Amino acid sequence: MYSKTLGLTLALLVLCSAITPHQAWEIPDVVRKQVKKLHARCITTTGVSEELVSQAHKGDLPNDQTFKCFLHCMFEMVGLIDSDNVMHLESLVDVLPVEIHSKILNLVDACGTKKGVDGCDTAYQSVQCYIKTDGPFIKAAVDDLLG
Repeated sequence: MYSKTLGLTLALLVLCSAITPHQAWEIPDVVRKQVKKLHARCITTTGVSEELVSQAHKGDLPNDQTFKCFLHCMFEMVGLIDSDNVMHLESLVDVLPVEIHSKILNLVDACGTKKGVDGCDTAYQSVQCYIKTDGPFIKAAVDDLLG
């Protein structure tokens, strides 16, 4: 339960920071450190290269199995994909401020539940759809957390 609560809290902070980039609100350093730890853990677990992650950060999602599994790992760590490999982005509505609900629901409505050949592919297809639907929102969230 603590892991899911932490994951949803991290997701809340990510999305809030993406919505309010011109306000004085900052992501606390402790949250940035936790996300960087999750990032490092998923890199180690999946064996994805930093080059592929960097390529994705620049906007070009690599069609690579290790990268797809990196995405799955990150979603799993923050509780947004379940053991049946179903994305639950809509669960963020329960913990996010009302001002952000439309952004989340727009992603959920546009992308639905993607189903890839495995969990890694499902995560990848979901991210592709999220970026296609609202790339600036997604990029801002990643930039705020990982720099």
